[in-house]
Amino acid sequence: METDKNSLNLFHNIVAQTSFREKCISEQAAEEFIRHLLHDELNNQERHLVEEYHFYDWIFQEYYTVEEKQILELFSQMIFERKTAIYGTGKVTCFLLNCGFYDRIAGIIDQKKSGMLFCGKEIMDEAQILAAGITQIIAVARVNNYQIISTRIEYFCEKNGILLRGLNGRNLLQWYGGRVKYDRKDRRYFSLNSEILRAEIDTHDVISFDVFDTLIMRKVLRPTDVFYIVGHKAELNNVSPAAYVEIREYADQYNKYEKNIYGIYHTLQDMLMLMDVERDRLMELEIETEVQMAVCRKEMVEAFHYALSTGKRVFLISDMHLTETMISRILTNVGIEGYEKLLVSSDYHYSKVSGLFHIYKKLIQKGKCLHIGDNKISDGAASEEGIDVFLIRSAGKMLMDSNLCTLKEYAGSMKEQNALGLLLSELFNNPFALHAGHGVVQVRTYKELGCRFLGIYVVAYIDWLVRQLREIRVDKMLFSTRDGFLFYNLYQWYRENIDATIPEAIYFKTSRKLCYLASLSNEEDIDFFLNYDNVYAPDELLEKRFLLKKDEILHYCGEDRREYIMKHKEKIFQKAAAIREKYIAYMNGIGLRKYRVYGFFDSYCRGTVQYLMEQFVPFKLQGFYLGKIHNTFKLNRVKSFYEDKGDYLRLDDINMKRTLMEYCFSSPETNIIGMDTDGKFAYSKEYRTERDIRYMLDIQEGIKDFFVSYYSSFPQGEESFSYSLPNAVINVMEFADLTDECSDIHTIRSIDDMVNKGYAVWER
Repeated sequence: METDKNSLNLFHNIVAQTSFREKCISEQAAEEFIRHLLHDELNNQERHLVEEYHFYDWIFQEYYTVEEKQILELFSQMIFERKTAIYGTGKVTCFLLNCGFYDRIAGIIDQKKSGMLFCGKEIMDEAQILAAGITQIIAVARVNNYQIISTRIEYFCEKNGILLRGLNGRNLLQWYGGRVKYDRKDRRYFSLNSEILRAEIDTHDVISFDVFDTLIMRKVLRPTDVFYIVGHKAELNNVSPAAYVEIREYADQYNKYEKNIYGIYHTLQDMLMLMDVERDRLMELEIETEVQMAVCRKEMVEAFHYALSTGKRVFLISDMHLTETMISRILTNVGIEGYEKLLVSSDYHYSKVSGLFHIYKKLIQKGKCLHIGDNKISDGAASEEGIDVFLIRSAGKMLMDSNLCTLKEYAGSMKEQNALGLLLSELFNNPFALHAGHGVVQVRTYKELGCRFLGIYVVAYIDWLVRQLREIRVDKMLFSTRDGFLFYNLYQWYRENIDATIPEAIYFKTSRKLCYLASLSNEEDIDFFLNYDNVYAPDELLEKRFLLKKDEILHYCGEDRREYIMKHKEKIFQKAAAIREKYIAYMNGIGLRKYRVYGFFDSYCRGTVQYLMEQFVPFKLQGFYLGKIHNTFKLNRVKSFYEDKGDYLRLDDINMKRTLMEYCFSSPETNIIGMDTDGKFAYSKEYRTERDIRYMLDIQEGIKDFFVSYYSSFPQGEESFSYSLPNAVINVMEFADLTDECSDIHTIRSIDDMVNKGYAVWER
């Protein structure tokens, strides 16, 4: 807790408003209690008094820091849900024990200190935890230590049904569940690959393929998500897309007409009292949407073509409410043709289980048969007709069998479900994708890395930005150079292809260095910059940071750094004024005007550029940051997609991946360090290798592929992304096996040339 000169008076006033003082043996005892309360040094008796008189409630609003208030609020919600022990013996545990939770906390855990006392409570071992009936352990530690804690006690918690949570509320067993857990059946499946499938095809005369989730798959998470898209496109009066899903499912379940799509839509027509033309339009919308959502499972289509090329008879068999003609339309659209016949349950009035394979067997008459499908029950029914079966797994099943299985828990809204469905169509398009890693997802190229792990985050940010721009009026949207390079290009694509009403975008030339120089006007400004850089010698600093010419720099004789720099302050201010004049001329030249309000994009920052620009520009800036770091400048006009909540409460690993993401989102050009006398921008020396730049652009190509596919495929709707799914996808990057091209990612370095420090962009 922070203390100040008013704290003691505050506590006297609080104590005076209760009957506590009357129950103290003496005035001195009351004063001693207040001192202990101030310094988190309560004894056991005093802790009970805190709970009895609810002192933490009295002082909550006035005394605790913002982070402490948030910690208390979250902890108070969690501790009343289950019998709770705390993992950790640090200052925050002491803080919680002293703030009214002493009796509610059933135990303290620290594996290295079992049997010892902490703030009067015995530190428990595992046997004592079980004997006490603990059902929840809360890790009271910094977020970057959660994974270590989870690894230490994961087995114990899982075995005994104990919920392990972070102080931020995160379920740690779920969040860090990257271990692969599989049985013998999984091991057998992971041993399969396309070569084994082709060998099976070679030994059979007639090959049949299931259609959905075998030859093709949908870009949505669940098949019924197609109905949501249909409901959105249809724009039916008083029927939301979510309500349409329920109606469409009901019509399927209680269809009293033909057992196919025609019967379903007759039933739906009765329910919604539609005209025939309205019914037919809705049905066509569903078929169109199925066509749009379908993608090939490329490895399986290659097996399909292999069977054709080796002279096999090839059939397709599907349990589906669509007719043969409708499914053929979907298949033709993705280039699947050349099969002998497509048998569909809705045309024959038999499912695979109830007789469709019998009809198929009579049709082919002779030959050794192999059926390839994904459903153990329906496709497995082929064996009853003497047909050999080769089972693959759907993308959804592969997700749950992989070490990324926790992702499904974070797809809440329909937008998130669609984004996850699209991701699965990339991650697990190949049914043998888990073969090489034995259940661990592998990433082989930097384009795959961008598509699979960063695409959703960028999609979610643009969705958030567009929503912000509908609420906050700005004249134009400025995307800062370097960090805004990719986002400017994607925003432009979105404006041209999805929504032309959002503000015009400008790729805005700026940098921290440039804005600092342009904003210099007094000694305090120079001091601000001196705090940034202690790398260069003072004379080098004048040349490299303040852009003075060598003949303007006095000889350095070892005197005090600040005093030496200040000898040049007039020249520094002259240089700053010249840069400021040229920079404002540039702004005028790109159409920025006085008194207007412009949106300003920056990536993960403290708001330095916006803060410095606001010291000298004649217009206002509204920040729309990708991420705002916890100790940001106190700026009034800033919104942030991700906001760091500090060491104990942040909900994700974005802050730890910030260096990687800044590298991935950057531009091929170097950083701006100033302006010359002609008003041209001066750029820093390139520190990245050609390889690093190529990898960066490959990552961006993967991000763009995902971005364009998402916004080209799915309606925007009124729902929004939460932070959970994008953050979870970033988090599980840790669990992927980076192989082939990506195996050298740890050798890529990023340099912050403002402070002249280098960083590895990837550290597990």
